[in-house]
Amino acid sequence: MGKVKKLTVIAFCALFSIYVQAEEDSLNVEIQEQKPAVIYSLKDSSSGTLLTNKESRYSHLNIEKKTYYPDSDIHAYAKSKELSWRISCKKKKFDNMKICHMNQGDLWVFLINGRYSVDVGSNHYPRTKGGLRIDNGSAVYGYEGDIPNPLSIIEKLKKGKIAYTRYQEWPYQYDKDGEVSLMGFIEQFNEMLRQYKNL
Repeated sequence: MGKVKKLTVIAFCALFSIYVQAEEDSLNVEIQEQKPAVIYSLKDSSSGTLLTNKESRYSHLNIEKKTYYPDSDIHAYAKSKELSWRISCKKKKFDNMKICHMNQGDLWVFLINGRYSVDVGSNHYPRTKGGLRIDNGSAVYGYEGDIPNPLSIIEKLKKGKIAYTRYQEWPYQYDKDGEVSLMGFIEQFNEMLRQYKNL
């Protein structure tokens, strides 16, 4: 029983020490030059493994492996994926229909059997309008997001910097606003045309 109490006290002291150290670390935040993040995989004599980003505090352990992350912000990576245009093309075998589309966020550009379409959003609340505004231009609205005059809109997209979208998604009847960067639109539009021709 005495050993159990002693181990409990030791475990409590160790946890308290870690808590105090964490508090000191949070209070002593210093601005440091940007360096790649490093994750250390450490091993102690009992073969327990510990992952940490601080080497000095665990100098009594052996470093088993170092992993460097030049940009460890996973959210920045996810955001960059959201900001890229996605292209998809296919030819239906049943009727030889050629379909290509490109999208980013809630903005879609379609090319179906040689006809263009520009759409905002998906899964629309029935009988509502979707809108598109490019830079500081006037907003254009279309029934369930199908924007009129697609060729004119595509030309504006090629010259624009930001597209603002608004529509109502089923089953919620409130405005869902979005913002799409038009950076790289021309290159991706041309790539979609190239893929369409190769169908």
